[in-house]
Amino acid sequence: MSLPWLHNVELRLAKSFVSQRFHHAQLFSGSVGVGKFYLAEQLADALLCQNITSQVSGGTGKLVACGHCKSCGLTKAGTHPDKRLIQANGHSIGVDDIRKISEFMNHSSAQNGNKVAVIENADKMTTASANALLKTLEEPSNRRYLILTTSQPSLLPATVLSRCVKTPIAVTDTHLSQSWLTSLNIPISPALSLFYTQPLLISQWQQLEQLENIEKLYELAINFTQLEDFDNLIVLINKQPELIKIFILFLTQEVKNKLATVNDYDTYQHLQQTLTEFSKNSNQVLGLNLPLAITKLAYCLRKIE
Repeated sequence: MSLPWLHNVELRLAKSFVSQRFHHAQLFSGSVGVGKFYLAEQLADALLCQNITSQVSGGTGKLVACGHCKSCGLTKAGTHPDKRLIQANGHSIGVDDIRKISEFMNHSSAQNGNKVAVIENADKMTTASANALLKTLEEPSNRRYLILTTSQPSLLPATVLSRCVKTPIAVTDTHLSQSWLTSLNIPISPALSLFYTQPLLISQWQQLEQLENIEKLYELAINFTQLEDFDNLIVLINKQPELIKIFILFLTQEVKNKLATVNDYDTYQHLQQTLTEFSKNSNQVLGLNLPLAITKLAYCLRKIE
């Protein structure tokens, strides 16, 4: 799988590697669904590849694994002894996980090559975890690499941020993401247009067979103030509570579109306040309170219109 919107970033990473300016600690930041983890895994596999030098100069100009050497075989099997992946256990990454990474980095390479650790959603590190990582960041051993990803870089301590090379990951040309989605047999639609800058999120919805529900949410949102009852919306959200944020996004965009031609600052502020209040309370309005909350929201929006 190739993600075309990452092309320029991939070229820059390869150029820094060839020129021997490749930093031992890389931080990829960006919204959910832009390919941060994909890029981190691709880079990690490339750094472990025994043919990495010839791969970079072999025509693609990218840091990608050859897929044929012994190291690549171990990577594909998920058994490479010189690679570690740290992910949040629940809501956080504990200090013990980070200490294991530090210990891993200090040991010799089993394949006499590079060693790589990937920390996904590094912003979930506790304060103790981040502090434990500092020594590895400050005193890197030769041929040891750390690759971090985050959707919320502001949650990372300045001490961690300052010791990493930061690479923002984003979809700057939605034509590329739309073409990629089309190749997955995902049709172009108004419901998905708000997420073309997060194509992997849309792809995930396809895999989870959620696209039909996303389309339903969109239709309910654009017709929200005209609905006579909210049963379909309530049933959908109660079954899948995570969809409430997407519904709020659709609804916010729809009401903003309606007010775009209205030069009324007070009305706009009232709208924002109403939607913000509903959004803040979204985690508390599920179940028995949801019908009341939705009815109240519709009443407020109808008054504004």
